[in-house]
Amino acid sequence: MTAVSRLFGRTLLRPGPSLLLLGAAILASNWVWYGSGIFLGQRAGLALMIAGLLGFGYAAYGLVRGRHELLALSIFIVVAVLLPALALLALRSTTGAPLLMHDGAYQTEEAIKLVVGGHDAYGVDYSLTSMRLWHWYVNQPVDSSLFHFVYSPLTFLIGVPFFVGARLLAIPFDFRIVLILAALAAGGGLLRLPWRWDLRYVALAALFLDPFFYFPQGRNDILFLAPLTLGVLAWARGTPRLAALAFGVAFAFKPFALFFLPCVAIALWPRSGPVLDRARRLAILGAALLAPAAVTMGPFLLWNAHAYWTDTVSFVAGTIPGAYRIQGYSLASLLLALHVIPSADARFPFGLVQAMIAAPVLAVGLWRIWRAPSLASVLTVGTLALALSLFVGRFVNDNYLADLLYLAVLAGTARQASAAMIATSRPIAAAA
Repeated sequence: MTAVSRLFGRTLLRPGPSLLLLGAAILASNWVWYGSGIFLGQRAGLALMIAGLLGFGYAAYGLVRGRHELLALSIFIVVAVLLPALALLALRSTTGAPLLMHDGAYQTEEAIKLVVGGHDAYGVDYSLTSMRLWHWYVNQPVDSSLFHFVYSPLTFLIGVPFFVGARLLAIPFDFRIVLILAALAAGGGLLRLPWRWDLRYVALAALFLDPFFYFPQGRNDILFLAPLTLGVLAWARGTPRLAALAFGVAFAFKPFALFFLPCVAIALWPRSGPVLDRARRLAILGAALLAPAAVTMGPFLLWNAHAYWTDTVSFVAGTIPGAYRIQGYSLASLLLALHVIPSADARFPFGLVQAMIAAPVLAVGLWRIWRAPSLASVLTVGTLALALSLFVGRFVNDNYLADLLYLAVLAGTARQASAAMIATSRPIAAAA
């Protein structure tokens, strides 16, 4: 583990190697998706590739010169990530084509339309609308995810105001606009962190240059990573209650943030003052962590608790017929390859395995946080528990790997920032 940590610190936690590795990865991904002309045509794809190469060159030049490093990286991110996303938005607005790239983003947009139209977003059969509009599945087996909406309510509720505004203005609506705004908020949060420039640099690179996020495709991981990042910003700037609220919003977007909530609660647990005052502060902390999920999930549980549980828990956990297919890089895929599990559609209680593996690690981590509470320990323990839970689960998509990589980099930079603050706060010995 020490060798892995050392390698991680010398690559992804240093600006030069981070830019080289992740920059090359995003450029290679862009060539596959755009440079080859598959989606945008040869000319547009070639223009995007040239812009990306120039942006990469400028970012490398900034590091070599030691000037405007964050600005140069931001420009590279714009030309390598934002421009392709805007190009696809323009293509869709002119052709009227549906959002084809990823079932999650498409279903999110469909869910917005269903909710605004007065229908239930959970337990709904997406197959008819999807098979009519989404030619990605023509002559292919129908994916079981088309029959379920697996995301938390806030994932589509956040898009409703944008959808309504687009309808009022008679302009096309694309859910990726919401994702771009969330990404800009996360990037702004990283830039405003009171950390050294190199720590902010590697965090920006890990968030935006990892091709597994597939921002232009509509992967919605940024919706929970953005408030989590803003929570880190609030914590680093000395506003713990706002930080707790941000972590609570992250959980309302995606269950991945669940592992961070007890870590935040233990780290911010009131340890001094009168009993009534500590109880009051604890109540505020609990409300900040849980209220966003309660407010957004509660009405849907009251509406149709069975459909909500089926879509968001049973389907992805594999405890119902027609469950989410085993795929990706998890323990389930290994068991499937070894024929321990008969088929990718087989039911298996992976939830129990996840609890047995992640719970002890989380318990030990919480004990360590209690002894030495810090932002770095919260991020480290939460990320480790999440990683273990995912890898022994039913499936691990490639964007989950991007989530874990960013969270690991964020935890590493938070630890280095904390160490730097401790070092600068030590008294200097008087000269003899």
